[in-house]
Amino acid sequence: MTQQRFIGKSVWVTGAGGGIGRNSALAFAREGAAVAVLDRDESGLAETVHLIEKADGRCLQICADVSDAQQVARAFETALEAFGGIDFAFNNAGISQRAAATIDVELQEWEHVLRVNVTGVWLCMREQIRHMAERGAGVIVNTASFAGLRTLPMNSAYVTSKHAVVGLTKNAAVEYAAHGIRINAVAPGGIATPMMDKSLLGLDAAQRSAALEHIASLHPMKRLGAPQDIADVVLFLCTDQASFITGACLPVDGGWAAT
Repeated sequence: MTQQRFIGKSVWVTGAGGGIGRNSALAFAREGAAVAVLDRDESGLAETVHLIEKADGRCLQICADVSDAQQVARAFETALEAFGGIDFAFNNAGISQRAAATIDVELQEWEHVLRVNVTGVWLCMREQIRHMAERGAGVIVNTASFAGLRTLPMNSAYVTSKHAVVGLTKNAAVEYAAHGIRINAVAPGGIATPMMDKSLLGLDAAQRSAALEHIASLHPMKRLGAPQDIADVVLFLCTDQASFITGACLPVDGGWAAT
């Protein structure tokens, strides 16, 4: 039987058009939360909404780019008008980069990765913290990465962005702990998501199979994770069972970051 830990609560989920974001939004909805789902991918977002409504969940669809300050502000205002408040936020939207040595990363790509992965998280947090501080309560979870805890050669922009998310999470958590706001991050390892699929574009079936096998082998558990593995931890961090956890970055990576 599905638990109902979030009845009467509302949550904001970015990057909800697929993968970790979609699974987390669905998990919140199944447990009774009203969910504002955001993504710039309209078709992916529509599918998420369809799945939530099919499960008799309540949701609000907002197509927005988290790297645009005005779009984020409007989106948050829309969510507040619809739900009357936001109790939890999962800032999950992010992008990867093409594999390239540090000196070969193009400036435009560097700036784009940081704009989405870091500035996008900060822009969302800015709206969330202002609102939650007024209410005296709230929980924010950000998506970092195992690459925010260690190195990932040929991915300097991505690694830099995820280290920044970890630092931003910890710093904001300390600043706003006395306001009743808890802020944590999750650090996924290799997760079977559309983002991973995108990184393998151009490979034939045999090459793709070998690449996935190699990525799985990097995890001490010798397997890839599933989006639901991350969703489970995100929901836990929003419960009262995690009431004394803030400023943490929890690896959910089959032990990869520990190697």
